[in-house]
Amino acid sequence: MVWHELRLALRQVFAPEDFQLWLEPLAIVEEGPGRLLLACPNGFHLNWVRQRYLPKMQALAHEMGLAREIALTVTTAPQDQKQSAAVASTTSDSLPADGGPRQLDLPRLVGDLPRLNAHFRFETFVAGAGNEFALAAARALAQGQRFVSNTLFLVSDTGLGKSHLAQAVGQQVLTSLPGPRVAYLTAEDFANQMISALRNKRIDAFKERFRRGCDVLLLEEVQFLAGKDKTQDELGYTLDALLDAGKRVVFTGSQPPDKIKGLKRHLASRLGAGLTAPIEAPDQPTRVRILEAMAQGEGATVDRQVLECLAERLTQDVRRLQSALIGLLAKASLTRRPLNLELAQEVLGCLASDLRRLTPERIRDQVAQAYGLTPASLAGRSRRQAITRPRNLALFLCRRHTEASFVDLGRIFSRDHSTVMHGVEQVERSLAREPRIGQELAFLEQRLGV
Repeated sequence: MVWHELRLALRQVFAPEDFQLWLEPLAIVEEGPGRLLLACPNGFHLNWVRQRYLPKMQALAHEMGLAREIALTVTTAPQDQKQSAAVASTTSDSLPADGGPRQLDLPRLVGDLPRLNAHFRFETFVAGAGNEFALAAARALAQGQRFVSNTLFLVSDTGLGKSHLAQAVGQQVLTSLPGPRVAYLTAEDFANQMISALRNKRIDAFKERFRRGCDVLLLEEVQFLAGKDKTQDELGYTLDALLDAGKRVVFTGSQPPDKIKGLKRHLASRLGAGLTAPIEAPDQPTRVRILEAMAQGEGATVDRQVLECLAERLTQDVRRLQSALIGLLAKASLTRRPLNLELAQEVLGCLASDLRRLTPERIRDQVAQAYGLTPASLAGRSRRQAITRPRNLALFLCRRHTEASFVDLGRIFSRDHSTVMHGVEQVERSLAREPRIGQELAFLEQRLGV
């Protein structure tokens, strides 16, 4: 039997406690030619296995020639059409936990560009006092309503929802009839594509793609263009062409255009000529609603008092809220304990202990050692991927596990505030599409003892 053979192999690959807690409970639902369907005890168990173990299970099955596809479902799921849509497979885009549509792959997405995250829709955005203006502006632009101009600049620190809103505009535009063409990319992608077009003497095709080949441009992390004069000039001409044709543009950045150092005055003026919408950190009621949405996405029911406890203690960062909730759900599942206030206090105590124990310097040194580098190289000027990747992972871990600000991390890693934010955001985006990133982070966190 396929599952019997694969289980024996998995037992040798994973730690005994991991295998016993997460893989041992899996049960066969269907075992046929080229397909293995396994049942998990609950939705949280399914999400955890899918994120942490399924890529390795799939790879091992391929190596052993046992299965082309491994899929997961929930043991107690009713066998109706709605529940069957929740089956997750590694051979196709998995559905978001809220049951939304698959990741869009429509011809009206301009080719060879990053795809939109299926979860980033207006329906899944949790509104509150700090973001309701930005949400209203994004909705209005997506619906074709005119305000000051056809441009919207979303401003916030990392992790507060500007990428969610930008992509939600694209999602809504793509579902409209007749549908315009959407181009979604980061400022770094824009710069790299322009450089490639120049080198390969295809700059006319590059201009055609962005000036006449799209109707809605979504450009993230504008601060990356600081100091890149030629790319700024090209973006300025592209912006003029789009706006002259009545097309829509959404930008995101960590600061308003006039505050980004290294941005040329004429481009800053163009970017700031439209509507600028700041996004603030969520207040207490909004944090509770965010936790409720996260718990629902994980297939878990958590008492509101427990969520209020987490929201009261964790005020600065939405990622911290997610980390605390995942820790709470994992601890309840592993120890078979109820999701109550006592358990929440324990998780919060562990988080506080981790924050006191870990320092950015220790994270930097441990990450450097794990990749065979020196701490000095992570703080150096090299842009080689062999160094920038570990550096960005270290920055992400510093933000997740310490109270260090972007300014603090800039000092430690010899970088400015916007470059640190960009590095963290790169890792956040990669987590959604590269399972290996999550595995590397888990490995590094294990070394750090968190």
